[in-house]
Amino acid sequence: MPQEHHLDTLVVGTGFSGIYALYHLLKDGLNVEAIEKESEVGGAWWVNQYPGALSDTWSHVYRYSFDKDLLQTYPAARTYSSQPEILAYLKHVVEKHDLRRYMHFNTKMVAAKWDDEAKKWTVQCQTGDVYRVKYLITALGPLVKPSLPDIRGLDTFKGQIVHTSTWDPSIRVEGKRVGVIGVGSSGVQTVTAIASKVKSLHVFIRTPQYSVPANNRPMTPEERQSINERYSQIWSGVMSSAFGMDFHEPTRTLMSVSPQEREEILEKIWQAGNGIQLMFGAFSDVVSDEAANEEVCRFIRKKIAGIVKDPQKRAVLTPREPWNRRPLSDAGYYEQFNRENVYAIDIKKYPITEATPDGLRTADGRLHELDIIINATGFDALDGAYAGIDIRGRNKGEGLRDRWKRAGPDCYFGCAVAGYPNLLMMVGPRTVFGNIPPVVEIQGTFLRKLIRRAEEISAQTGRQCEIEATEHAVQDWTEICNQTAQKIAIGKGNSWMMGRNVPGKVVTSLMFLGGLNAFRGKIEDAQAKGFVGFQSPLGPAEGTARL
Repeated sequence: MPQEHHLDTLVVGTGFSGIYALYHLLKDGLNVEAIEKESEVGGAWWVNQYPGALSDTWSHVYRYSFDKDLLQTYPAARTYSSQPEILAYLKHVVEKHDLRRYMHFNTKMVAAKWDDEAKKWTVQCQTGDVYRVKYLITALGPLVKPSLPDIRGLDTFKGQIVHTSTWDPSIRVEGKRVGVIGVGSSGVQTVTAIASKVKSLHVFIRTPQYSVPANNRPMTPEERQSINERYSQIWSGVMSSAFGMDFHEPTRTLMSVSPQEREEILEKIWQAGNGIQLMFGAFSDVVSDEAANEEVCRFIRKKIAGIVKDPQKRAVLTPREPWNRRPLSDAGYYEQFNRENVYAIDIKKYPITEATPDGLRTADGRLHELDIIINATGFDALDGAYAGIDIRGRNKGEGLRDRWKRAGPDCYFGCAVAGYPNLLMMVGPRTVFGNIPPVVEIQGTFLRKLIRRAEEISAQTGRQCEIEATEHAVQDWTEICNQTAQKIAIGKGNSWMMGRNVPGKVVTSLMFLGGLNAFRGKIEDAQAKGFVGFQSPLGPAEGTARL
């Protein structure tokens, strides 16, 4: 039976950010529960069960730092964690801290409306349940809403069709003719995982990408012990780094060293592994200087040429544009194309024209016969998660999703929107690009302090203090995000981080690309100045301070 619930706080989502928020707000003494549209915890790591799903952040820092005991006693088996391992870790956190009893699964939020008289949100769920809460925390995840290709006749295909983010574990690819559309992170991982199992693998590539070996391997007991002994130092490095991974972030520019030395540096990182480290850990200017970017592109192209034997496949797989997308890591992606049953199909030259009952036809007239079509076509990132929910603040005339669709997602520090009091987002649009767990901890700590301060003011004045960003702060932060993006290659490319992967979407920087350490500094500065960017009485009076 549907019920009406009265709480201090409702957390929506039980991935990394939702679990963090629920755990800490309970510790802060609030009456808080969480709802989850899926049947289990994990967020992205519950829905993305496609073959080969793997984090590209080192496993020992792809976790929470708040539980010191868990860092020591729940070691990662390998240098990178797979989807089943990450999901098991999140479940373990939930069980250890007895959080499941505060969670309601298969409960999807469909609408939320702010009551300006009661100073509360009314949240409606697909189940019929209603929540009336002071604080609404949305932890929906940045990569949730699938971006699907528009292919004529797809409904006539007689085989199976699946998106990587809605993978059905019952699907069996063994001995099947499989098509994979897209070679972003999920496409690269899927191709690598299934190539040896399928009868044939047809990889449809519109934009070839630069991918770097992850070199995932078992952690030795000695490495594990060393990490345990240095965890305080490691996490200090994570929180003061640009990407939250605690690797060396150099100040040297590429052209400041000799051609031989730069080759040696790039080779060393290629062998060590990780696309993020090659992009940001070799030289300081790979994403800010065109010549430096091209030099690293040349290095990766040479690697591709040395791996892929077939000249036709090599030509399709070799990128020619700058390295201006999210860096990828793989477990032998290019090597899979040396298999006779794996095909690289250039759909920029010959686009997919239609689906038939038997497969996909390309513009050269060729029919690629398939049993399974896997859409590895990515996501309507960050604000896309809000597209299916009717959220209305003070202005009842236009909902949040319509406002963001029209003008782009205006979201202060990725967590607050003008006109939407006490709506607090975890990893919302305009949050920082970086390793997610430390991003969650930095942003989550800030939101807890906002709530604590609002509760203090409410107790002192006898009136509910609202947490609401100012229009000025939202506009200022939007400008900062866009200006920062335009200084680097990613801002000029067709990355999902700029919204360019979804037709009709406003082109804007969906993330702050200036580094985790800079983001943390801005948040701490805003707090130190009396929560700059928020309406009085929580923040300074209008005009007393700028972001």
